[in-house]
Amino acid sequence: MKSENRGNSIIFDDIGSFPLPEGITKEWVERAVKDNEVEYLKMVEKAFLMKIKAGIEVPNYPQFQDMVQQFMNIIEREENWVEPYLIPENKAEILELKAIKGMKYSDELRMCVTGPFELFYNKFGETIYPDVLMNLAYSLRNFIKNAQRSVNVSVVSIDEPSLGLNPQLQPEEDLIKDVMEIFHFDRIDVQIHLHSPVFYTYFLEVKAIDVIGIESALNPMNIEFVDPEMIDDAGKHLRIGIARTDIDGLISEYNSTHGVNLWKEKERISSAISTMESVSIIKKRLMRAYDRFGVLLRYIGPDCGLGSWPTQESAITLLSNVRKALDEFRKETSKNK
Repeated sequence: MKSENRGNSIIFDDIGSFPLPEGITKEWVERAVKDNEVEYLKMVEKAFLMKIKAGIEVPNYPQFQDMVQQFMNIIEREENWVEPYLIPENKAEILELKAIKGMKYSDELRMCVTGPFELFYNKFGETIYPDVLMNLAYSLRNFIKNAQRSVNVSVVSIDEPSLGLNPQLQPEEDLIKDVMEIFHFDRIDVQIHLHSPVFYTYFLEVKAIDVIGIESALNPMNIEFVDPEMIDDAGKHLRIGIARTDIDGLISEYNSTHGVNLWKEKERISSAISTMESVSIIKKRLMRAYDRFGVLLRYIGPDCGLGSWPTQESAITLLSNVRKALDEFRKETSKNK
């Protein structure tokens, strides 16, 4: 397995999406991607630097665009087609990576692509047309291959949020395997990011998938659903979410406990996050995951992306606390060796 070359260290990454700067709207992003690329890339660069400063070891490029339309806006252009919904490598460009390249950033980078099942379901619904689905997968692979030419991609994450959560999306195991084997790359760890562990066993026999991602900060029982022996026997590793990202739930809980309304006092949200998602709380989740999975645990970070968070400052507070928790964990485990 490719990630075995890293040794037994646990690596801090993030899912990708990030809050917009104050005063910037999603509508502005949509327009800027088309008509104001220079200003948009400046915004991406600033956010990426914030992630690095927060201590993320393998940062994902900042995702400000809609996770589906970011890819479908390009894939759906018929003038790009080799076949319907299949675009060549030279047309499969992630705009945000221009900012990373322009910074001359050469360290390891994580690259998230919205999975083929998610793209298909959002476009066509639950009735699966295998030829179109496979073309979507090949197009996504071309986005990754294109990125490899300009930046140091060490981790690729295939994000499939609906698998296991949406009862209308129930692909057969053989179809999942056929589609996901397309994402085989040398010298890159390929993660599957699942928002529910229901389908995790379907990926155990997929040779292209190196790391299975499980969200567990909000739902701690999710890791109990995952069998360490099965992960080990399949030669896989895990990415475990150890920090909550359900900001509405966090703020609602804080409001109820403290009798306040943080939505009207956004300047206090970062302080509230430090209380609710403190270093000690995050470290306990990390220790629990490590106690269960040991060296099978290869990546950690927030459960999901932070695009819905109200401020960039609050998102950085959470990311910084994850890094502090990991640093404390490393010190404690190194003493015990």
